[in-house]
Amino acid sequence: MKITEDGFVNRNKKIILIAVAIMLVSALAGAGIAYLNANGKYNTISDALSSQPVKNDTDDMKISAVDLFIHNFTADLFTVIGGVFFSIISVILVIFNGISIGILFGIDFPYAMVSILPHGVIEYFAGALALAIAFKITLLEIKIIKNRNIKNTLKEHNTDLRDMMTILIVMIVLLGIAAIIEAHITPMIVTGYFGL
Repeated sequence: MKITEDGFVNRNKKIILIAVAIMLVSALAGAGIAYLNANGKYNTISDALSSQPVKNDTDDMKISAVDLFIHNFTADLFTVIGGVFFSIISVILVIFNGISIGILFGIDFPYAMVSILPHGVIEYFAGALALAIAFKITLLEIKIIKNRNIKNTLKEHNTDLRDMMTILIVMIVLLGIAAIIEAHITPMIVTGYFGL
């Protein structure tokens, strides 16, 4: 199951790039819309954190890496399962996720850079991989419908099934890394940047 062998990258490059593009375009759209609708109230979170010293009592509010991983994995699992429904639900979930993350960048870029970017790049790439799996499920489903034979189609396309499992494993590893960064490193970056 080596990613670089057997043409894995070539077989999956387009579908992953399409998924990443959907995520990025929706994030940029969210940022643009939020920026245009901010009515001059930019960086309010950053300004509030920078101007008022806040007592650092965040121990009660900390979320564990395991909780973050479970939350993000569940969200991405819904995206994967949406592939059974011709990826319509999956695309909607990814667009909504991209827009919602873009909104924070549009209204408070410095805060978003320090509070989301450290773990967000990995986490949202994992979300794009979930969409790629959903697309592959949809393509396999279409082939099954055309062939009218589930067993033979799955046998013929067992490489696609292995590719989906490989992408899923990569997605899970990335979500684990992102959860550790979000739980332990991102709070230190926010605290250091804003002097909390």
